[in-house]
Amino acid sequence: MKVIYTAAHAGAPLNVPIGGGGAIARMLEQEWLRTGPFELEIERPVESAGEIVRYSQAAYTKFCYRFKRQTTNRILSEDPARCIVLSNDISEGPDFELLARHGYRVFTIWHIDVLAFVVRMYLKGLVRPEQPARWMRPFEKWLPGPLRLVFKNQHDCVRHCVGHFVMTEAMKQTILACYPETPAEKIHVAPWGASPIEGIGVRRPSDVPVILMLSRIAPEKGQHRVLNALRNDPAKVRVVLAGEASFMDGESYLKRLKSLADSRVEFVGHLSGQAKLDAFASADIYVFPSVSESYGLTLMEALSHGLPVVAWDHDGARAIIEPAFGILVNSEASLRQAIIQLLGEPERRRRMGEAARVYAMARPFSNAAAQVASTLLLR
Repeated sequence: MKVIYTAAHAGAPLNVPIGGGGAIARMLEQEWLRTGPFELEIERPVESAGEIVRYSQAAYTKFCYRFKRQTTNRILSEDPARCIVLSNDISEGPDFELLARHGYRVFTIWHIDVLAFVVRMYLKGLVRPEQPARWMRPFEKWLPGPLRLVFKNQHDCVRHCVGHFVMTEAMKQTILACYPETPAEKIHVAPWGASPIEGIGVRRPSDVPVILMLSRIAPEKGQHRVLNALRNDPAKVRVVLAGEASFMDGESYLKRLKSLADSRVEFVGHLSGQAKLDAFASADIYVFPSVSESYGLTLMEALSHGLPVVAWDHDGARAIIEPAFGILVNSEASLRQAIIQLLGEPERRRRMGEAARVYAMARPFSNAAAQVASTLLLR
């Protein structure tokens, strides 16, 4: 059996900040080529990842529709009885309705619930995701391009795919609330876990404790919350802010972060390879201030490196964090309090770091990859 894996962000070099979808595509490809559960073909975009991360919203919308045509045409050339389709994306996915009509079994990975994300980011959580899902349903076909990608693509995905992989039970429940006609057994919860650490980091000397943030520079990643929380506090600390501006609002957000930063903040750009290992080895606390996450790949990575974490309280972090190694916060005041508290308790940081490493080691990424593979092959 062949699996055609369509992934709009696949093939990105490690130094391109393409996001979690690209990282998962790379990790699944490596794991499945190693274990060989099926013949694997990955359908990647013609455009390079370096081009994609610089697109405006309008350009990215056009890219989504181009990739939709590319992947749909490629899949239609295969015998539906001899292949399974796995889409790494929803807004960037193939034509789910057309493929279903031709008898293809299509699965999707929900790295993000696009509708829920839009509601949280732009409607500030004033309504629940199921409300706009219901309101927009009669108008989906007539929505402008970007909104059609959010509402119609996601609804088509739910209606016409045979299965979906999500990272948390909370995400599953949100999908069921937005699309109550969906059979619950179609939605498979598969937390990604931690990828293996490849190499040993070297600790950089520092006279003060080090806070590390590592992600794309984008408004939804919430790095401003940490800078705001520490801005008027005299705490002796160094803040390493790793990541490059990515997608649409990234550049303007980076300028905002630099305007908030003082001399304790170091912008180190995107890190990969040995530089990334060294950053984890040099850190004392990992802070994960994202507004909304379906999961937390870098959070699991930090736990693998034995770091205590402070994370904003959202579904992705809540599914991972335990009191033994992490603190959840829901305001800049509580964020500041948690950071200052940990800065003053080195022995507690050490114990939390040990618990973090044990937790991550018990949840290897290979387990999730095997779960996804076995589900794909079930009839």
